[in-house]
Amino acid sequence: MSSEMDIAVVGMSGRFPGAANVAEFWELLRDGVDAGRELTAAELDAVPAEERADPAYVPVWSGIEGADRFDAQFFGYSPTDATLIDPQHRILLECAWEALEDAGYDSRRFPGDIAVYAGCGLNQYLLYHLLPQQELVDSAGRLGMAVASDKDNLATRISYKLDLTGPSMTVQTNCSSALVGLHHAISSLLDYQCDMAIVGAVSVKNPVPRGYRHEADGINSPDGRCRAFDAEAAGYHLGDGAGVVVLRRREDAEDAGDRIYALVKGSAVNNDGAGKVSFVAPGRSGQVRVIRRALRVADVEADSIQYVEANGSGTLMGDSIEVSALEEAYGAAGASGAGWAIGSVKPNVGNLDTASGVTSLIKAVLAVHHGELPPSIHFRKPNPQTSLDRGPFRVNDMLRDWPEVTGPRRAAVSSFGVGGTNAHVILEQAPPPAPPGPNPPAVLLAVSAAGGEALAAAANRLAEHLGRHPEQALADVAYTSQVGRRALRHRAFVVATDAGQAARALSAVGAGEASPETATVAYAFPATCPDLTALCDALPRLRAEVDRVAGELGVDPAAGGPGSDAATVTGQLALARLLGACGVSPVAAHGEGPGAVTAAVVDGRWTVAEAGRALRAGSHPPAPAGTPAEADLTLAVGPAEASTLALTDEAGSLRGLLDALGELWRRGVEVDWAALHEGASRRRVGLPTYPFQRTRHWVDPVAVAPVTGPTPTAPAADAQPAADAQPAAGSVLEEAVAAVWRRRLGVDRIGLHDSLLMLGADSLSAARTLRDLAQAFHVDLQLGVFLQTPTVAALAEVIDGKLREAQEIRAALAAVSEEGA
Repeated sequence: MSSEMDIAVVGMSGRFPGAANVAEFWELLRDGVDAGRELTAAELDAVPAEERADPAYVPVWSGIEGADRFDAQFFGYSPTDATLIDPQHRILLECAWEALEDAGYDSRRFPGDIAVYAGCGLNQYLLYHLLPQQELVDSAGRLGMAVASDKDNLATRISYKLDLTGPSMTVQTNCSSALVGLHHAISSLLDYQCDMAIVGAVSVKNPVPRGYRHEADGINSPDGRCRAFDAEAAGYHLGDGAGVVVLRRREDAEDAGDRIYALVKGSAVNNDGAGKVSFVAPGRSGQVRVIRRALRVADVEADSIQYVEANGSGTLMGDSIEVSALEEAYGAAGASGAGWAIGSVKPNVGNLDTASGVTSLIKAVLAVHHGELPPSIHFRKPNPQTSLDRGPFRVNDMLRDWPEVTGPRRAAVSSFGVGGTNAHVILEQAPPPAPPGPNPPAVLLAVSAAGGEALAAAANRLAEHLGRHPEQALADVAYTSQVGRRALRHRAFVVATDAGQAARALSAVGAGEASPETATVAYAFPATCPDLTALCDALPRLRAEVDRVAGELGVDPAAGGPGSDAATVTGQLALARLLGACGVSPVAAHGEGPGAVTAAVVDGRWTVAEAGRALRAGSHPPAPAGTPAEADLTLAVGPAEASTLALTDEAGSLRGLLDALGELWRRGVEVDWAALHEGASRRRVGLPTYPFQRTRHWVDPVAVAPVTGPTPTAPAADAQPAADAQPAAGSVLEEAVAAVWRRRLGVDRIGLHDSLLMLGADSLSAARTLRDLAQAFHVDLQLGVFLQTPTVAALAEVIDGKLREAQEIRAALAAVSEEGA
């Protein structure tokens, strides 16, 4: 595949056994850690005694921490709805958000369509936790349970919550789901059906530490260890995990200054058909064909591949079939050189089922990116059914440097799913990034979150990151924090000249108050404007605006020197245009002296040419007619007294401008930061992702054997603290309506005038709640009326009105009846 057909991996995220994110996952791989751990004494006590006493019981767990927890508020779900949603969907939704942030993009500001291709495992939470709770099932309804649980809704849920408009498809081929999704995402990108693609998979089968039962001649390891390609291979332990990658066309990624982990040179997908001993068995010929096709699509020679991240099932038969297929597909190319290194991630984390393929992909991408080959652990002696002791493939059993020898580092990844859908992907080392541009005299780092505690956590994460990554240019860090993150309600910013100063300021950020949803700005133009030379040196866009304005005015701002009328109006108009490019539009403008000329142009009373003639004549415009428009903020476009928000200080420094822009943004003005950097060489760099504030949203399973303690039969979702648990103050009717809604949404408190939609209600839950209320009060309630004013108070008023109307009708009927008698 030519470079024009290359696909760039620009973002990644994941949760794996023993690793809460991709960075921790790489450390685990480098250190050769087996994340499958022995159960603690307390965890063993929770396992039924007869299960523990079974000789085939293996007390090893390879799950992910916190599978029962989710930041429901961040994604706009009520606690009840969050409790019903398949935890696999919840985890992948969070990972998709993190992966976009890792790529340095806010999906709402991305100039194109973003696709989603995703897969997940069997929804065991539905089978063993929800369906046995009949009262919960009846409350949610069939449609509600389907929306929350069905695999069909996995990808589209991500697209809906992240506001993505590209193709959105659930891809299900068992272990190979993600690599098959990757293959289709590549086609979508190359066909311009989308401009970015999110590809991921998740599997959660072991949400709590429990262990498993080994069966003789089965696929589960008898001791909790997976020994891929080893003579003692006897199966694997089943693990949980999730992974997501973000893809772009290479040319687009390079043009945008994206950080590229690796390139995808080509991929192929096929199926074994009937050419194997059983439906669940691997097919050698199918594997050979898919590997050869991927090499042809990538248009690379087999001997240019240095490493293969194999499927590595950890069974004697499966491993021998895979090695034999690799040898035939790659041919004798390795015989002339050192051959190929081979490895598998399953010994580290177990078989992650539907998430296996994406986990292998992320491992290989990280190896290519870092130039190191992590060890394939638990390998001592080659599987005797293979030719690993004499053939061209060798198991990479220790951490090794992976230098560039005769060309870029290249790796291949295999993933084979039960049912015979095979996938093979060819990866290549990314080209070196362009050098960073010079750091300006000051930078602005922006941090925002959905809540106060999350804001402080996000700022602290960024402060720690600056200390760990001195190699990142501070200007690129600032740029990524501005353009690569969603601007949420709780906001903070720091302006700093170096990383140490920035880290200290970020560490001091507290919870803070939420910014207004919108804010209006008025401009005040003082009689003078400072010398903008330093600002123009730091902001190429401003220099271009100064030159353009001077030409349109027909003046030479340098002729009269700094502070002259011509220099003042030129500088102020250039600053106003820069603000406009950044998305800041005033509702009113006023000025003093020559600043009045600038104001007349900004509010549309004069053209720029008319302002130029007035400057040459020494005249000022008349005051605007009418009442001045009110604004939330007044911005002085030039130096001002301490009590006015000023765009620049007396020295016309960059720091002054950044302080003003940051304060506008903090107070709710939406700023297009990209315009501020126009003409400068800026790159996206990896920064910490959002600190989700997760709480427990979980229904415990119905006990199938005697256990200690009661089993909850209702959603165990953390919501408001107990101190906040109180009914909405109001009439008896209002309190009754609020109680019904509290049960439906799973919250402890609802104010009379709180928007039920903002608390997580939707048309489906509203329809069911209105039905319950209608039955309770024997009145007719329409969904349209509720959606117009979705509050407890308004709904109670509607019910009260209908009750009064019914009472009046009954009284009238009684009167008529008496008259007739």
